[in-house]
Order: sequence, then structure tokens, then C-alpha cells
Amino acid sequence: MAAPPIQVPRAVLAGGGTGGHVYPALAVAAALRDRRPQAQFLFLGGDRMEARVVPASGLPFRAISVHGLAGRGLTALPRRLHSLAELALGLPLLQSLAALRRFRPHVVIGTGGYVSGPVLLAARLLAIPSLALEGNRIPGWTSRAVARIVDAVAVAHPENAEFFAPRLRRGARVVITGLPVRKTITALTREAGAAALALDPALTTLLVLGGSLGSRRLNDALIDALRLLNRGDARLEAIQVLHVTGERYALSGAPRKHEGLPTRYRAIPYLEPNYPESLAAADLVVSRAGASTVAELTARGLPAVLIPWSGAATGEQLLNAEPLARAGAGVIIPDRELTAERLAHVLDDLLGDEEKRERMARAGRSIGRPRAAQDVAAIALELAESRGGLHTFSGPSTGGRSA
Repeated sequence: MAAPPIQVPRAVLAGGGTGGHVYPALAVAAALRDRRPQAQFLFLGGDRMEARVVPASGLPFRAISVHGLAGRGLTALPRRLHSLAELALGLPLLQSLAALRRFRPHVVIGTGGYVSGPVLLAARLLAIPSLALEGNRIPGWTSRAVARIVDAVAVAHPENAEFFAPRLRRGARVVITGLPVRKTITALTREAGAAALALDPALTTLLVLGGSLGSRRLNDALIDALRLLNRGDARLEAIQVLHVTGERYALSGAPRKHEGLPTRYRAIPYLEPNYPESLAAADLVVSRAGASTVAELTARGLPAVLIPWSGAATGEQLLNAEPLARAGAGVIIPDRELTAERLAHVLDDLLGDEEKRERMARAGRSIGRPRAAQDVAAIALELAESRGGLHTFSGPSTGGRSA
């Protein structure tokens, strides 16, 4: 007999490091709350952007002591040694076990990044149903490591289903859901987005995103490309540009001189909390090709010029971008081939052809998965209710208060 629905489910979300791990988790939390309005949450993360973004979203957050091993050279050595010491002492796992015992979740959802590994392992040790989410075309190290201990893996791409299927433990499953995006990404109108950002809805809007950390290479190419396009009689009078430079370049190297740029050019270091509004207002996007960004562009149906970051591990950004190019929803400029002249040529073609942009938008929507968050939430609830929320440990629930 099926277990009765859990009216007040408790879910732990774990992930962090980049927006591609944090924002899908927030989307799943919102979808769970749509289905169970009284749901309680606890987000376990590290000390990177999740420590700022998650509390601002209203979800309880608790940090655990876990750091990645990435980085090379002598400058990265102290950080790597510190990370290895944390792992050797078992500190991330012990903190995860303590947090789960205290909160007593019905399900644990890991959305990627090294922080999700110890949390999902703790869930396995405590016999709590768990779900891992993988959005990149090439699974990350953490997803590969936890595949044998979780109850389900939700993936964005069919190729990932083929990869994980033989690697799951007995009784576990893999489901193709797409990568969750926040509801506001698809719900906002163009007019509402333009109004929130003080943009003119009558003008064509070019949105430029360099990723959560920004990209000096993309910034410089964009500035020079706009200057090329804005010369003489070909001035970009009907175009407005919203250029998200990234915080580190806003401080040390973001463009401050606007000579030769379109009159309606605006550079800002960081978009949050107005990122959904920026996508709603955009007619064309120039962007890196992180998994979360690609999912948002296709869910919204936005034509895109994608410049995959060549430094991404295993080259996954290029693989993330390829389905858009195949569908006719995006144009790829490889990072190493990016020049102001080439970017100017592509922008000139797309900014001047509204019909082409609309064809690209339709193609993007045809491959988008705007209901991915709801599908992942449904799997999480099914896992939670399959065992009736019964665990082998006891203790009071804290309701997930922030720490």
C-alpha cells in the first residue's frame, strides 16, 4: 500500500560554488513549495556565492567546512593543503551528519559542486532518500562519485542517462528532466523586465553576460565590437546594451570610458536580484555557456551568441552550447577564436534581422525544458514518500534555522 502524502516535507538542498549549482536548487525548492506549501528547507553549502544568495532568497542556510581541490601552482598550494586536511579529518562529513540528524529531512537533494558530496554521503549513511542533479553534458566529479550512493539521478541530457544507468546502485534510477530554472525566468513579460531595469521596451535590447565571475576577454571583445558597429552612419541608435561585466572587473578593469559606444550602453558589475528581469527584457544574449545559463535561455526562448569558456573542466561549456547551435537557437564563437571583428559581424547580422531572431527563439523553446523544476520536485517527493519519511535516527527537528 502506498504511503500517505507527506503534507509538511522537510528537504535538505546541497550545492554551491557557482550559480549553476545554486539557482537550480532554489528552483527545485520553489517547485516543492508549490506542491507542498508548508514544506521546510535547509540549504547546506560552502562559503562561496551560496552563502550570500541562499539567505537572500529566504531559505535557511548552514555552511559546512568543505573546499575544492582545484588550482595549480604554488599560490594554490595552501588552499589545497587546507582542503585535504578538512577531508582527512572527515570534517565535512561529520558536519553533514550532524546537520541531517538535527533537521531530520525526508529527502536530500544534491545539485552539484564539491559541497554536495559529503551531504549526499551522510544521507546514505542515515538511510535518507537522496537525489543528485547533473546539468552538464559531461558529468562532474561529484556526480560521478555519488552516483552509486543516491536513490535517483536527474539529468539534463539523454547522453547523461546512458552514462549513469550502468553506474547506479541496485534499485536506483536515472531520469531525464532537464535542468531546473526559476519560475520567474519564464513568467515575466518583456515589458515588466524592461520597466524593472529602466530600459526602453521599444528598443532592441542586447544583454551580455560573462558568467557569475565575469570575463575580461569577453568584456574587451564586446566593447571593441560595439565601437566597430557604432561608427559613422551605422550608429546603433535603435539598440540598448546591458553589459554585466562581473564584479572583479567592475573593481579593477571594467570599461569606464564609453567613447564610441552606443548612447544607450550600460555596464553593471552584477545583476542579482534582477537577473530574471534582464532575460525578460532581452532580444539577443551574448553569454558564456554554463549549463544553467543554457537551460534558462532555452526555457525563455532567447536567441544567443554563445562563447563557451575554454577553461571549463573537460570542455563542458562547448558541449552545453552545441544543442542550441544544432537546433538553430544559437551561434557559437569558440573562446580561442573570439575577436572584436568576428563578434561585430555576428551581432550585425542578428541585431538587424528580427525575423531571424524570432526563428532562433522558436528553436530555443523547442528544446527547452521549462518544467524541469516541477519534474525534479515530483521525483523528490516520490522518494520521500516511498519510505514514509521514517529514519533510523531520532531527535527534534529545528525547522532549519539559519546558522
